[in-house]
Amino acid sequence: MMNSVEVKDKNIPWMVYILTMSANLNLIVHSYDMGSISGAILLIQKIDYLHITRLWKQLMVAGSLPGAAICTLIGARLADRFGRRISIIMAAVCFTLGSVISTSAFNRETLLIGRLLTGCGSGIASASMPVYVAECAPKHLRGRLCGVSQPIQAIGILLGTLTSALFSTNKKDGWRYIWGFAAVLALINIIAMLFCPESPRWFIQQSRKKEAMEALIRIRCREKVAEELKEIEDNIKKVGELIDKSDARNLLVRILKTRSFRRALMVGCGVQLFAQLSGVNTIIYYSGIIIQMSGVGNVTDVLWNSVIIYCASFVISILGVWVVDRVGRRKLAIIGLFGLFFSYMCLATTFLMMSKYSPRVNTTTGYLLNHACASYSQCDECIMDSVCSFCYENKPDVIQGDCLPVSNTSKYISALGACNSSLTLSNDFMKFERYCPVSFSWVAIVGLALFLVFYVIGMGPLPWTINAEIYPSWARSTGSGIAALTAWICNLLMAGTFLSMIELLGSFGVFYVIAAVAFIGSVFCIFFLPETKNKTLEEIEKLFEREVETQTYF
Repeated sequence: MMNSVEVKDKNIPWMVYILTMSANLNLIVHSYDMGSISGAILLIQKIDYLHITRLWKQLMVAGSLPGAAICTLIGARLADRFGRRISIIMAAVCFTLGSVISTSAFNRETLLIGRLLTGCGSGIASASMPVYVAECAPKHLRGRLCGVSQPIQAIGILLGTLTSALFSTNKKDGWRYIWGFAAVLALINIIAMLFCPESPRWFIQQSRKKEAMEALIRIRCREKVAEELKEIEDNIKKVGELIDKSDARNLLVRILKTRSFRRALMVGCGVQLFAQLSGVNTIIYYSGIIIQMSGVGNVTDVLWNSVIIYCASFVISILGVWVVDRVGRRKLAIIGLFGLFFSYMCLATTFLMMSKYSPRVNTTTGYLLNHACASYSQCDECIMDSVCSFCYENKPDVIQGDCLPVSNTSKYISALGACNSSLTLSNDFMKFERYCPVSFSWVAIVGLALFLVFYVIGMGPLPWTINAEIYPSWARSTGSGIAALTAWICNLLMAGTFLSMIELLGSFGVFYVIAAVAFIGSVFCIFFLPETKNKTLEEIEKLFEREVETQTYF
């Protein structure tokens, strides 16, 4: 009897695939923004009327994150009150408004408002979309359907980078088209979700059994769903009885009194914390700048290098969907963090080599004896000063150049007029840049590619998948929301200070620190993260109700 039921469950429920893809359009818009911001920043920093300084670069990258952090908790309440589906639509509306405002901005303050609204969409989506997919998916497909976020996120990032590369030749308005396309994606998301059913588990929580039955029949594409519906109903009823016995009516009090929930929350928030502090999103935000720091100066070349890297990550992400239910979430998380540790060590060592073999500054001339730029002996020291930039002859194997002050009218020309102070060479053969030309910039690009490989199969999507599974139904949205809030706060901390940390510690120092965080995160997962593959949501709840035992986590 059990075998026949299992066979029926494995029929292809086409609606669950449709609703998964429709909901994940939310993720495509979010990841598109992640991929496009690195290219957009490279373009808007050259728009003089926007006055994008180093501080404002960080504000533009991190500008979406405060809205995301605040709206994550709001999103959890919206998902509990109005339903998971309606919350996803609300997120798409925020994405649309934010993109329209960013596209039409004519000053940096308006642009920042658009970024904040875009962040609101990300926050609401992160608290509702993973929960919606996890609650609608049958247990034998749940890992795969939640894991589809890996290639979906890779597609979004690749699409954002590709769009940036295509519009990078339009120096004046290319960034407007980049952000405008995000509004088109968000509108498609709204239309798709209008035709999707609500989560049956949410209907049961609202005591709307008839709608729950109709939704489950539609999702499973079969009439015989009574047994599964009863299991959901019994679980929610059991949780309700436990709450009544504990006399904990307030949700926060319930959370504090429920030991299993506290354990799950510690694991969920811990995974998100280590994922973000190990730089999984920050590196993508600044990927264009990182490639430029490695010695690739032309914006279009930078972005097409990024496109190649993200194409490779998309191919790898497809493998991630296949292995998530075979290898398991826990092993992938550990492998992913160890992989990030190795990738960051490669990047850090590469930038350390660059600092040692950076082109020398020509100190033989006396035209800047009283200027700060005259005190630097190497290119990497020169460009770290916001008032200086490096002038060199545009040829292979640059050995030396001049550290010159930046003009007050434009940061891309020298205050001395001609780039070459001695005027012995034509301006056509000189470049005035905020990066150091080196012959081994490809090594950093390889390191970035390795990072993306371990990102897409591990700590990119896995923290969200894990948090969609481990909480009891009565507080699943709240648990996911708190963990997502942890992610957005850590993400804000990293994205908002990344360039400043590079200025303080040097590029190699920052990557060594992030590598250490990734290593500590892998140790955390070894000891505290249980395996959830091939388990129902109800079975996962019981994992955290047990006393802490070694075999529970290994």
